Amino acid sequence: MEQFYQKTFSLKKKFTFKENGVDIDFKDSDGNFSLFINYDRILPRENTRVFTKHKKRILQIGLLLAGLTFLRGIISVNSDKHMTFAPIATSLIVAAIFYGYYYLTKVKYYAIGLEDNKRFQVIYNKPSHQAVLDFLDDLFERRKIYYRNEYFIINYENERKKEIDKMKWLLSEKVITENEFNVVLDEINENLDD
Repeated sequence: MEQFYQKTFSLKKKFTFKENGVDIDFKDSDGNFSLFINYDRILPRENTRVFTKHKKRILQIGLLLAGLTFLRGIISVNSDKHMTFAPIATSLIVAAIFYGYYYLTKVKYYAIGLEDNKRFQVIYNKPSHQAVLDFLDDLFERRKIYYRNEYFIINYENERKKEIDKMKWLLSEKVITENEFNVVLDEINENLDD
């Protein structure tokens, strides 16, 4: 896949894979935005987290309004029993409306970690959870290929320790296998000085 699309009722995202990173275009209530993230900035998949964004303030305001309306109904119990039902029913309707809005605007995300302690977000289940997992697999596979092409090269003019450290890093990132690491380590030790 070269592009991946996500859409909720208030947000549209388009991810486009490039040779050295991913381009993210998104549109929300604040406007249109574009962002490019180089594969070098993306942390390993183990740093990906799941979180949910809530509009808690909406729920709090709704519950406050429903509570005040309910309180007004309770206060009027002694004066007119027929008039008590309307505020109580209204408070339940207000609470239901605000809770419905709160529920509809709740969004679950995958947070992809970046090296500068920032993150970019991928909606958890749009268009489907399996499609998102496939996109994440593709993203991290392309990252791995990029790292392999960029860094799995011996610089014969560099110090041995630096080259060994680079290969250890690639092994820790699961870009190269243990066998490849051993082969390249022998090559470094044979051809580079301290």
